[in-house]
Amino acid sequence: MYWCRMHVLVCTANHCTQNGAQQVAARLRLELKRAGLDGEIMVNTCDSIDLCDIGPNIVVYPQGWIYRNVQVSDLPELIESLRTGDRPVERLLLRPDSEDEARRRSLYREAVEQEPLSVEAFAALAERYGFDEAWVAEQARRGFIARKPGEDGDRITVTSKARHRYGLEGAG
Repeated sequence: MYWCRMHVLVCTANHCTQNGAQQVAARLRLELKRAGLDGEIMVNTCDSIDLCDIGPNIVVYPQGWIYRNVQVSDLPELIESLRTGDRPVERLLLRPDSEDEARRRSLYREAVEQEPLSVEAFAALAERYGFDEAWVAEQARRGFIARKPGEDGDRITVTSKARHRYGLEGAG
């Protein structure tokens, strides 16, 4: 962790950037400097942490906290949490049992039960769970779903990466 007490990664992949991640990262660095914490807490941007629909996302190490939907207005509370390092900002924290994760897990569970799905059927399933076409494309790019040719058109299957992340290894 490059000789610092904490390492903060701010996702700046496409979806997060569209939702203000660059501003969050820049302001976080500035506010940490103003607070005299820039020597203890390193902030870097990263490509993606695979949570594209709920960004801007931030990961804090060594704590392993994942924050979602972080806005510039959240930074005072976030910086205070980083200062002590003992308590996360609960309202921003993503956990395995968070509603966001439960929704993804349910979508993938249903997809596994129905696979292989046509591209259209997977898109309709994703839409039912509140995900748009851009999210579906990002899931393919990030390796959570695979698009494979079938006899009657392309088919979508859930990859081992998604099965592992959402506890679906034995499904299918």
